[in-house]
Amino acid sequence: MQVLPSLPHGGPQEERSRRLLQRDQPFDRPLPPLPKEREFVVPMDVRAQEEVYQEKLAAQTDELAFLKKYVERILNQLRRVLVKHNELEQLQQLCDPIALQADDDGSAPLPSPPWFTSKEYMSPLFAAYESRIKELEATVDKHKRDLDAFVGHADALARDNERLQHELSVTMDKLVLQSDVPVAMRSGVDFFTDQRKPDVNINDQLADLNERIELLMSENSLLVEQASLQETELDDFRRDVAERDTQLLTMSQNFNQATLAIQELRDTTDHMKHDKQRAEAQVQQFAATIAQLEAQKETILAHVQSHKDAVVKYELQVQEYEHRLTQIKAANEQKQSTVTKRYQGVCERLRELTSALDGKDKQLEQLQEIYNATSHELEMVKSDCEGMLKVMQSMEKQLGEYASREDAVTELERASQERAQAVILERDQAKAKETQCRREIARLTEQKRVATAEYLKLQDESVEKLRRKSDLYDTARILKIRRLENELAYRSDELKHAQTTIVTLKMQLENAMRLHVDAERSLRDLTTQSEARVAVFQDKFEHMVARVASSELVRDEALAKETQIAATLTAKELQFERVLAEVQEKWQIEKDQRGGLERELEVRRAEVREAHEALAAKERHVAAMTKELHDVRSDVSAKQKYQIDMYVQQIRELKARLDQVETELVRAKNETTKMEHMLRMDHQRMEGRFKSEMDVSASRLSRLKDEKARVESQLQEIQARHASYGSKLIALEQELAEAHHQCSQMQMHVEEAERKASDVGAQLAMLLATQHQHMRHDVELKSALDRTRLEKARLERELSVLRKTPSSDMSSMQKALAIESRAS
Repeated sequence: MQVLPSLPHGGPQEERSRRLLQRDQPFDRPLPPLPKEREFVVPMDVRAQEEVYQEKLAAQTDELAFLKKYVERILNQLRRVLVKHNELEQLQQLCDPIALQADDDGSAPLPSPPWFTSKEYMSPLFAAYESRIKELEATVDKHKRDLDAFVGHADALARDNERLQHELSVTMDKLVLQSDVPVAMRSGVDFFTDQRKPDVNINDQLADLNERIELLMSENSLLVEQASLQETELDDFRRDVAERDTQLLTMSQNFNQATLAIQELRDTTDHMKHDKQRAEAQVQQFAATIAQLEAQKETILAHVQSHKDAVVKYELQVQEYEHRLTQIKAANEQKQSTVTKRYQGVCERLRELTSALDGKDKQLEQLQEIYNATSHELEMVKSDCEGMLKVMQSMEKQLGEYASREDAVTELERASQERAQAVILERDQAKAKETQCRREIARLTEQKRVATAEYLKLQDESVEKLRRKSDLYDTARILKIRRLENELAYRSDELKHAQTTIVTLKMQLENAMRLHVDAERSLRDLTTQSEARVAVFQDKFEHMVARVASSELVRDEALAKETQIAATLTAKELQFERVLAEVQEKWQIEKDQRGGLERELEVRRAEVREAHEALAAKERHVAAMTKELHDVRSDVSAKQKYQIDMYVQQIRELKARLDQVETELVRAKNETTKMEHMLRMDHQRMEGRFKSEMDVSASRLSRLKDEKARVESQLQEIQARHASYGSKLIALEQELAEAHHQCSQMQMHVEEAERKASDVGAQLAMLLATQHQHMRHDVELKSALDRTRLEKARLERELSVLRKTPSSDMSSMQKALAIESRAS
């Protein structure tokens, strides 16, 4: 089976094929002819197996032809690739066993070429190595078969030698037996047939024996020649095995280098995998941050859009509030004129109602008890109204601003105080007119009370959407009581109503404190007779003095204002009559406008609800900040409640004592002050409410503008970050794609190298196994050759002894042999 001559010409493969061909030539030489053996009959099953083996042999020959063509094609491709990349000489140097042996002796190994890690170049090389290994395996199989044939031939020679040795021993026994026969009987005894023959046949037998000895010697010489040839062949085999060992060593070194390169590739692949995982983690982090930024961007854009809408809505609301404020101011002016006109008309009815005032006072006491009960309920509601303290603070600020506007009123009050001083000089005359003034004051207070009730009715209908109250002119006092009851009920239900009630109570308390201080100051100047009593009250009741002084001051102020009112009533009555007609005309118009305002109020309330819902989140945020303020407020409110209760009790006691002296004056004073205070508070409330709404809207607008600017700046920063993150993400994606590509290439190289390494390892294992088998066969063959040599030497010695001894000594020798045989 000549495979190597079909390899392409040129290169180290051709030189190696020549050497292998030269080595294979001894095995191709014909063996010497074996001696003719006895024929034997082959069984039938062996012939059937022979046909199967012939079919397998034909399939193996076809497969071998296909593999030979495939190897030739792969080697041609490998040579073209190596010639293309100028690596043919380097591969020849690497594959040269002499150069490799020289390198193993002392020179350093050459560095691996750049194509060593490329799949495109290494896969044909590995294929060539595989084909070469297959060729070597085929050669080894051939040598194995030759060795098997040689072993069979050697076994046949050994059997033939044993047969000849057996024949020789038999002839020697016969010769010994003939030597023991007497001379008379020798001529008649046959050496081989054990029959007596004439002596003439002995010479023929000796001649035949000599001829057979010569044949044995010639055969022995042939065996010696064959043994020498077999020794030379064994030497060739040993050299071939040594060369194969060197080739295997070179291939193992190349395989070790390949495994080292594969390990390096694996390390680099692991490193690239770690880099890939780290890059994927970074990409995931960047994607998460980008998603968060996009979500924040969307929320910020939504907030910006909502803030813009809110700004537009608030601007429209501010314009509407300004328009309504101008309208309400005009309406307030008109209503003030209508109040003056109605004041003159009410004066007449006030005279008629003075008689019924005493009965109403009793009802007022009952209502006071009801009021205490409602105040207790109001305190329960007050706990729910703590959330509106923030609005109260803003209203306090607005009241401070409104106080600056009341400087003109204070100047008028100073003028009235100066007039009151002049009136104090005429006190005695005023006392004479006290009864008439009380009646007039009662009439005026009732008139103001009715006017205030109507004014409050109109304001509550326009702002708070209360129930309609149309018969205030007929039953002013009764409707006032009902209005107070309904108002308390609505205040308990609605937080806004409670807020206005708390504001009015607070303003009344402040007015009462201010009036008490003024009354105390005027009491020292006007009443010298009551100094001892005031001192006793100051000693006994530290807090009651301020209330008494305020009540006396209120009384003096009432006296002072009595003259002022008398002067202004004349002018106000004329104005009231003139305005009353206008008010009646405008009343119907206002009723019509009221329906539209109520509808508009519903729309505004819906908008306010939405605004409250929007502000609820901010108020919850502010709630944490104002928690301590609420605690302080609660403590202060508790203290104020206690002080208010104490002050109320003191005022009740003072009222009881003062009622004994001047019941009607205090009543008129209280009603006048209440009426003025209610009118003033209504005006302040309306103006303060709209001012607070204007200020709140302006502050909201400014905050929205600031927030809009801040959000735009944040949006710009986020867009810049998004752009930077996008560029970084693109770069990372490119790097990741390159890393993926490199990793895939490296992984393919590693897989290919691992596969080739596993194949080469398996083939090397097979070669080592076959080599060990060859070595065992060589040892067995050597032992068989040694045995044949020993037998050959023994036979040569015996033949030489037989040749040297003469015919006369044969008898003695045969005797000696016979004696030895017998002894044995």
